[in-house]
Amino acid sequence: MAAGCPRSGASHRTRRTIAALGAICLLLSACSSGPRSPVFGAVFGLENAETIPFRSGQVPEPAPQPGDRVLGLAANAPGQCIYLRANGRQRFIANCPEGYDV
Repeated sequence: MAAGCPRSGASHRTRRTIAALGAICLLLSACSSGPRSPVFGAVFGLENAETIPFRSGQVPEPAPQPGDRVLGLAANAPGQCIYLRANGRQRFIANCPEGYDV
């Protein structure tokens, strides 16, 4: 008798089936009329897909705002701290506040 869990093969087949269904849905949505997502132009080379022009520039440096919380020192950036935005969803690295010490 073979040793192993029969569920592992079943779950692998299930994941493969779900991935195949997702790919089919993606391709079928490309065939619909109307504007297409920029993804279709980039991935599949569809000529009538929406395009987004490239823009050069810089991402602004994050700066602490009122309500942001210091989580601790950044391991790979001396003098920098990791902050948590007041809404609790975004973390960023910026200079530590004056007098901050662990």
